[in-house]
Amino acid sequence: MSVALVTGAAGGLGSAIAARLAEDHAVLLTDVDAERLADVTAQLATDGARLAHTVCDVSEHASVRAAFETAEAQLGEVSLLANVAGVGKFVPFGELTARQWDQTFAVNTRGTFLTCQELCRRRAGRPGAIVNIASIGARLGMDVLADYGPSKAAVIELTHVVSRVGAPTGLRANAVMPGLIWTDMWQKTSEWLLENDPAHAGSSAEQIFMGFVESLVPMGRPQTTEDIADMVAFLLSDRAGNVTGQTISVDGGVVLT
Repeated sequence: MSVALVTGAAGGLGSAIAARLAEDHAVLLTDVDAERLADVTAQLATDGARLAHTVCDVSEHASVRAAFETAEAQLGEVSLLANVAGVGKFVPFGELTARQWDQTFAVNTRGTFLTCQELCRRRAGRPGAIVNIASIGARLGMDVLADYGPSKAAVIELTHVVSRVGAPTGLRANAVMPGLIWTDMWQKTSEWLLENDPAHAGSSAEQIFMGFVESLVPMGRPQTTEDIADMVAFLLSDRAGNVTGQTISVDGGVVLT
């Protein structure tokens, strides 16, 4: 049984991806939120599931290295990686601070780099598979995502680099761009809009979210965490054995690639 490491596993998308991967693999769940991480791991524990969890700050190399060592000690050598950890919130371009820019890139881009590099080093000369979670925000040029979008665009190009590095030995890397999913990140974004944008006065957070769905998604419905988890599971599987260096949108037609 292969071992998969999932970052950001305490969040809505990360936990769904961990749950889907646990159907086929042993899984190490990692996140910075120790309490939620333990709860998610306990919820996913079923007969036959091989799970472990450890706190990991993906922006810190020592923490990333320790997570891989925990996986090896408790489950076996990691050959599959799902980079889900991410941060982001709407801020108008003119109000974006250098501090927020740096924090966003530290998690979304530096964190993805460190985990990809660690897996590549440990799998040197051997096959494996990586899926990095990007975002449709990387392609939309939205002024309120001036840090988030570029950080995810960098993830896509990093995925290209990793795919080139790994291709000769069968280590694959792909990126997935989720569309609009009702997760903690979107809930916080909608709540921020309620507080800061008079145009949304009288609406609920859910109504704000659905307004974005109706205006942006041609297929007319939000995506689900399961939609994304199924794509990640496919790209990490042998069924995608000849797929590498690709960025796939799961977004109901928002971004046409």
